Amino acid sequence: MKSMWSACLTRHKPGMLRMVHSRVNYSVMPITCSQLKEQLDQQIEHDAFCKSVTVIEVRNRQEIEDSGKIKYSVNIPLPHLIEDPHRLLADFPKDRKLVFQCASGRRSHMAATKALEAGFTNVYNLEGGLTAWKAEYPLQPFKKNHSPTVHTILDNATDTAQYIVTDEDTRETILIDPVLDYDPFSGTVKADTAKQLIEFVQKYHLNVTKIIDTHVHADHLSAGKYLHQHLTNKPPLLIGHNVTKVQSVFRDKYNFEPRDLPTTGEQFSQLIGDATEWTLGNDIRCKAIATPGHTPACMSWLIGDALFAGDTLFMPDIGTARCDFPGGSAEQMYQSIHKIYDTLLDDTRVFVGHDYPSERPYSFVTFLEAHKRNNKMINERVSLEDYIKARKLRDDQLKAPRYLHPSLQTNLRGGDLPAAERRKGECDKEAGQFFKIPVRFIE
Repeated sequence: MKSMWSACLTRHKPGMLRMVHSRVNYSVMPITCSQLKEQLDQQIEHDAFCKSVTVIEVRNRQEIEDSGKIKYSVNIPLPHLIEDPHRLLADFPKDRKLVFQCASGRRSHMAATKALEAGFTNVYNLEGGLTAWKAEYPLQPFKKNHSPTVHTILDNATDTAQYIVTDEDTRETILIDPVLDYDPFSGTVKADTAKQLIEFVQKYHLNVTKIIDTHVHADHLSAGKYLHQHLTNKPPLLIGHNVTKVQSVFRDKYNFEPRDLPTTGEQFSQLIGDATEWTLGNDIRCKAIATPGHTPACMSWLIGDALFAGDTLFMPDIGTARCDFPGGSAEQMYQSIHKIYDTLLDDTRVFVGHDYPSERPYSFVTFLEAHKRNNKMINERVSLEDYIKARKLRDDQLKAPRYLHPSLQTNLRGGDLPAAERRKGECDKEAGQFFKIPVRFIE
């Protein structure tokens, strides 16, 4: 990727660099601890999307474990950032206000310079670093919440966020909610989007060890099985163990024979129970958190300081996912979200499964505290009764998802299409693969 300017560095004040391009000068600008603290406080109070300022902590993980961190900061250790700033900063807009921070300000200044070289235009260095910060403000103790790198690939056709989650020390990677491309008019399924994920993984030499579906999606076809088959090391496909309940419900609704849809979850590599823990790389702690409500099998996945909530939470101006599918429950959704509110750190990054903007750009992540303060359906001030009422009112207005039946019949099988049918009679030939669509006549 080429820089948006020809890199020309000139020194114009002690400790500051200027990037010169035509008539535009971009510099690594200083920011004091008090200025940053005020901006972070203002952001969490007034910006539900937390896009006003992003703090990037460039110390190594051991330093964070030893001393803690600035609340709301995201860790990208300096060696990784220097090696590949374009990839590691790819999910931030080029004009995002980025504040780099280390122990004293020296390493963070190097990181800020790399951001300028990568095309960012609003780059700051925290004066005095963490040493100056902790002289004025408290630090947040380390809570086994190291930061993975998260790269988002949007599937525009279904407004779905697919996530590539990586431990930079080992390049171990998890893929979350991958999509197959479906054209209902031609009846074709393609793997173009899944191939983009494979190309990304191969380009950056990532080692995918898990593929996760957060639940049985009803609005897009899962590429989980395709990726399992086409990635070299055949990473396992994971889903919450209550997928068997969803399979049982929909086997009856589609009138499938038991052989056509076993309800044991055997279509997936692993069924994961609530509170299951493991480690990504050497030290990014991970945990599965059962969050039923949208469906019985919904699972949110905590990977370090990042929570992948699937369809449990949407962005604060939208609220939550619907609860009117078979097995769904607004009461369970309320309880699930409050379990997250009550047990996770406020500066946990919450990545949502979809976004449906009308008059704003797509957005897929904000801090948990922003939801607790500002989620329009289920902030901390909303009672269970009010949430159930609001959720039902909204669900009554919603149409069925466009790809409901193809999605369910694929995703209940882990991403496999229905088995090919054969023509009966004298000519026993393959007839093709078919989705079933229930029909009701209403006078």
